[in-house]
Amino acid sequence: MAALSAYIVSRFAPAASGSGIPEVKTILNGFVLPDVATFRTLFIKVPGLILAVASGLSLGHEGPMVHLTVCWAELLSRRFPQFRNEGKRRQLYSAAVAAGVSSAFGSPIGGVLFSLEEVSSYFPSRTLLMSFVASVVATLALSISNLTGTGRLTLFTVSYTAKLHPSDYVMFALLGVAGGLVGALFNALNIRWNAFRMKPSFKKRVGPVQEVVLLALFTLISSWPLPMTRQMSAHTIHALFDPCSSDPGDTVRSRRQEEFGLCDWQGNSTVWGNGLITSLGASAALRFCQTTFTIGTACPAGLFVPSLFIGACLGRCLALALKGLHSGHILFPHTIDPGVYSMVGAAAVLGGVSRMTISLVVIMLELTGGLDYVVPFMLSVLIAKAVGDSLNEGIYDLQIVLKGYPFLHEELDVTFTERCCDIMETGLTKIDMNVCPRLQDLRVMLLAFTFRGFPIVAGDSFVGYIRRSALELCLRNLEVAKVESEVVSLEELKPFIDSMVMRMAPETPLSHVHQVFKQLGCQHIFVVGSDGTGSGQDVLRGILTKKSFIKFLQDGQVGHMLDRAGTPTRQLSERFSVLDAAANAAGDSRPDDLVGHTASEDDAASRSTGQRRGSGVV
Repeated sequence: MAALSAYIVSRFAPAASGSGIPEVKTILNGFVLPDVATFRTLFIKVPGLILAVASGLSLGHEGPMVHLTVCWAELLSRRFPQFRNEGKRRQLYSAAVAAGVSSAFGSPIGGVLFSLEEVSSYFPSRTLLMSFVASVVATLALSISNLTGTGRLTLFTVSYTAKLHPSDYVMFALLGVAGGLVGALFNALNIRWNAFRMKPSFKKRVGPVQEVVLLALFTLISSWPLPMTRQMSAHTIHALFDPCSSDPGDTVRSRRQEEFGLCDWQGNSTVWGNGLITSLGASAALRFCQTTFTIGTACPAGLFVPSLFIGACLGRCLALALKGLHSGHILFPHTIDPGVYSMVGAAAVLGGVSRMTISLVVIMLELTGGLDYVVPFMLSVLIAKAVGDSLNEGIYDLQIVLKGYPFLHEELDVTFTERCCDIMETGLTKIDMNVCPRLQDLRVMLLAFTFRGFPIVAGDSFVGYIRRSALELCLRNLEVAKVESEVVSLEELKPFIDSMVMRMAPETPLSHVHQVFKQLGCQHIFVVGSDGTGSGQDVLRGILTKKSFIKFLQDGQVGHMLDRAGTPTRQLSERFSVLDAAANAAGDSRPDDLVGHTASEDDAASRSTGQRRGSGVV
C-alpha cells in the first residue's frame, strides 16, 4: 500500500505529496504555486492518503485534509463568478483551511484559529465569518457521519476529576521545555534529511517508490517488538490519555489499557513492575526516528498524530517516574494521574514542532474535552514555543524556505534603511494613451510581450493598470466596431482599467512596504511621485512586487537582521542556522530562483528593462 501510494503520487501528481500545509501557507501569502490546488492533485491525493495511512507508516492525515479542502475550494471558485477574484479566492481558501482542521480533529473553533494564526497572512472580518461557517458545516457533517463509531466528534475524548497540585505546574513547565527541545531537534533532523533527499546523487540511487518501500519495511520490523508502536497511533494515544478505570463495567477502556500494560486489574497506574517506562521511552524514540524519515517522502503525510504520540509517551513517562519516586512526598502529596501528563506532553511536543499556540490549545481542549486543564495546556505550549523558537523555526516555515517558496516571514526582526526608490523596477513596458495607440498597436504589443498586464499612463501621469485578460477582452469588443487602424481612446479602456491599485511615494521607507505586503495582502505596489522635472506628483516611477521584495531580503541586499543583542547584521538570525546546514548537506540543492510567482503576476506584472537604483537585480 505504501509503494502504491508513493507511485501514484510521484507518477501522476507530485504536488500531492507531503501535508500540503507549506504550499497552502505560501498561496495564502499571495503567491501562485502551479498544480497545488487542482483536480488532478485532489484526485490523486485522496487514494494516496488512504493507502499511506493504512500502510502503517508513521504519519497522520490531518495536514493532508487541509490540502484536500483547499483543492475543493479551488474547484468551487471556478464554478462561482464571485470567487474568481484573487482576493476572494484566498478568503475561500482560508475558510477551507478551517473546514479541513475541523473535519480532521472535530475541532470547529480550533480550525478557525488555525487558519487565522498559522496559515493566513490576511484575515479580514469577512474571512473570519466565512471560516466559522465552513468550520461549523464541516463539524456538522462529521457529527452526522459518526466516523468514530462512538457518537462523539473526536477519538480522544476523556473524563477527569482529579485536581491539580501547584507542584504539577512545575512538571508541566518541564514538559514544555522537553517539548520545545524535542520539536526543535525533530525540525533540524527532518530538514537535514529532506535536504539530503533533494541531492541529485540520492535521487539517482533511490527513487521515491524505492525509498517508501524501504521505509515501510523499516517501520514494520522496528514497530513489531513494542506493543505501543505495533498498533495504530490514534488507538495508542487514546489509551495514553485515558485515566485508569476501576469500573468493572468499563470493558472498552480496561481492555485498551491492559493491552499496553498501562493499568493493573485494580485500575491503578503501573509503575515499575513491567518495564512500562522503558517501553514508553523506547516507543517515543522509535516513533521519533520513523517520523523523521517519513515526513518528506512521496506519500501524503501529516505530522500531527506522530507528534501527539511522542509527546503522550514522554508525558506518561514523567508521570510514572514521579509516581514511583515521590508518591506521598511533601512535594507530591496528591495522586499523580499519568493521563493528564500525557495530554500536556502531547500538546508540548506538537507545539515544539509546529510552533502553534492559541489554535493548538483550543484544538487540544476540543480534541480531549479536558476543559479543566486549559492552564496546563497553555503553559506547556507557550514554553515549548519559546524554547523551540530560540533554536530554530517551526517545521512549516523551514519547509517553505527549503523548498524555495517565496514567503514573507512575519517573525523575522528586520530593520530597514532603504526606500522604495532604492529597489523599485524601472523602465516599465506601459501603454501611453497620449500617443493615441491604435487597435493594431495593442494587438502587436500583446503578441510581443507575455506580461500578465500593463500600466496605463497619459503622458507622465499614472492612470491605472490593466490585466492582460481584460485588455484582450476589450480588444475583442472593439474589433466589432473598429478597424485595425483606428485609435483606441482612454474612455474605451476605462471600464477595464484598475485605478485602485496600491501606490506609494518613492521616498516611502521599506518598513512600510513590508507591512503592506504582509498585512494588507497586497501583491504589487506602483511607485508614483515627482521625477524632479516639474511634471507633477503622479508620475509612474516604477513598480515593486512582493516577489522581488522577498528576493532582495533573501539576498541580504535590503534590511538588516537583528542579532540576539539587538545589533544589526547582514546575516540571517541564528534561528535559521539549520537551513544553512541543510543547504550545505544538500549541496545547496535549493533552486536559485523562487518557485512560483505572485498573484500580481497572474493579474499582471510589468517587467523591468532598465536599471535599479541600488545594488543587485531580482
